[in-house]
Amino acid sequence: MKFIEDIRRFFGEKLLKAKLETPRKPAVHNFSDARSVAIIYKEKGESFYILVKQYVKYLRDEHGIRDIMAMAYIEDKKVVPHYHVHKLKFDYFSRSELNWRLEPTCDQVENFVGTEFDILIDFEKEPCLPLRFLLAESKAAFKVGYYDPQNEPFYDMMLASGNSDTFDEYIKQINHYLTLINRQDARA
Repeated sequence: MKFIEDIRRFFGEKLLKAKLETPRKPAVHNFSDARSVAIIYKEKGESFYILVKQYVKYLRDEHGIRDIMAMAYIEDKKVVPHYHVHKLKFDYFSRSELNWRLEPTCDQVENFVGTEFDILIDFEKEPCLPLRFLLAESKAAFKVGYYDPQNEPFYDMMLASGNSDTFDEYIKQINHYLTLINRQDARA
């Protein structure tokens, strides 16, 4: 089975590379001028889902951002965790909704990538091919993610999580820079 999965991944990465060649004009946004934010992440359990919900609440309460959409990728084909039942502004897609090249092919992903979010934040540190397709195809103006040289084609701004390599540190970096960044001085 690993051999077949490697072939699928190989062709998926070739397709992804072709999609990245489509030119786009990024636009810098910060939390004070953003009207919409998208978050993508890989499902890791209920505790991580709760962290995502808390972050969405933080963006609404502290920055007044009303239009926030979170999209999760669930690796399991058959079992969707009870807390991930489709909710308003929280959605998911699973492995069963990927084509043979591991590209998502479902309506919720089509709607997500077609929405022109001001900011898209990727919570995944490790590369996840199905989420990479969302990054490559998204019409978001400003894309933010973890720092890694291989991530350069996907993001307009990459953040290092500092000395401690924790999710909390990464969130602090996101909050710091997306509050601090000045649109007039920045170029994407």
